[in-house]
Amino acid sequence: MGLSISELSKHLGVEQDTIERWIRQGKLPVAQKGAVYRFRTSDLKKWASKHNISLNLEKPSMSEKETDPLILLSKAIQNGGICFNIQGEDVKSVLNASIENINSIPQEFKSDLLERLMEREQALSTGIGNGIAIPHPRTQPAYLKEPLVAVCFLENLVDYDALDQQPVGILFFILCPDLKLHLHLLSSLSFCLRDKSFIQFLKSRPEPKALIEKIEDLQTLNTF
Repeated sequence: MGLSISELSKHLGVEQDTIERWIRQGKLPVAQKGAVYRFRTSDLKKWASKHNISLNLEKPSMSEKETDPLILLSKAIQNGGICFNIQGEDVKSVLNASIENINSIPQEFKSDLLERLMEREQALSTGIGNGIAIPHPRTQPAYLKEPLVAVCFLENLVDYDALDQQPVGILFFILCPDLKLHLHLLSSLSFCLRDKSFIQFLKSRPEPKALIEKIEDLQTLNTF
């Protein structure tokens, strides 16, 4: 039978509108019956492999879900990378520039991710104060092969409608294939950001190696 648009959107973690747009653009292998689109699993697996996209079409059992290994924040940052001198004059432009610098995000999904990050910001800013924001989409991007936290230092401060009304210069993107990992990394990052000395350390724009080492030190003080 294959998958429907609704089922595929859940497997990939993108909106149905995005799936429909990709169909119109010829970016997805699709079989059509009348007005109903279906996707053959064999075709989808080949497409995912070609574009280096994670696509698990099997439903995990409850035992698999419960034993999913968590990940250290330091490792997630190594997955996502640390970028400097991100250009932009407003929220959308710095989000877009940051996404283009995160190599772990498949190119086909970057425009969709930007749309969903902007939807989140328009609903409620992710600017948490102290010049820091934690951009993330409302639904988890299931197409990612592994969870990541990308740290982006902006070239110039940007008005982000943050809680303390202070402009933002540092973005921590949290992008995970499932909600459990997202909440785990958000908790880990929140623990670090409660440390005032760590905030000052961030504002010095440390070298990537120094930032990873600092977070590894903080990890020893808390059970992540």
